[in-house]
Amino acid sequence: MKGQPLLLSSLLVYLVLTLVSTQTFAVEHVAPIAKSEVIQSDLDYWFASDSFITIKDDEREIPVLFSEYMSGSKRGIIVMLPGIGQSSVQGNGLSYLREALNDDGYDTYVIPSPSFNHGPDLMKDAIGGTDDEMKDKNRSASVPMISETALNDYKTELVARFSALYKTLALRDNEHIAILAFGNSAGLITEYLATLPNIRVDALITVSAQLANPNRNKHLPASLSLVSPALLDVYYSYDNPAVLHTIKDRRRWAKRNSKYDYRQRQLFGQHTQARQHQRLRKELSGFLRQL
Repeated sequence: MKGQPLLLSSLLVYLVLTLVSTQTFAVEHVAPIAKSEVIQSDLDYWFASDSFITIKDDEREIPVLFSEYMSGSKRGIIVMLPGIGQSSVQGNGLSYLREALNDDGYDTYVIPSPSFNHGPDLMKDAIGGTDDEMKDKNRSASVPMISETALNDYKTELVARFSALYKTLALRDNEHIAILAFGNSAGLITEYLATLPNIRVDALITVSAQLANPNRNKHLPASLSLVSPALLDVYYSYDNPAVLHTIKDRRRWAKRNSKYDYRQRQLFGQHTQARQHQRLRKELSGFLRQL
């Protein structure tokens, strides 16, 4: 019995020494995998390596999903630009449209969306602003707020990828080329084409075109009326408020700037509803046949 206190004391001393001598390390923060890498991993899993062509953008190699036309004759080329974080293999219609356009006679190229960073300035504003200021901003903003810096960075890389692909295309004189763009990518490529770059694009098709920044989004209707290609502007009756709030202004600006080849089409419901992708294909087919 006398030995028990001595034993307990020895154990206590041992534990104290162990705790003092053991160095504790903070858990290292592990950044999540970029969504663009996850999407590319899915593409690599579902498609063979010969389904891609490689383009170079600032010394980087970027795989572009390519599908050849499957009709009796070739009608042209369509470059597809998914929205921010949008994959071409998910149930969002891109995979269906890609195959449907191949059946209609078009070669299709799907440019993967660049990685997107919302921008640190938003966090600074959130930390520095008072509660009343943040409430006023949230009340006045009709669209999800993304910093202009983040949009500009994404736009720069998106345009660089498109330009790199465009340089690799051997366009014949009588060959049509169209751009099919979604979401914020549609809004940003519209801004680029509104500057009238020295490229040949016969048609621009935008689906739910928007810019998730109120200051930029209010100028999008004017930009849509300034692009040189024939334009099909598609939206859904239950679309993002950033889209629906500018629908009337898009028609008004097209009239003001004499954009006579502007067409606007509404698809009833949400983009996820049954047979919505088939309706979109019908609109695309009818518009492209007029070129």
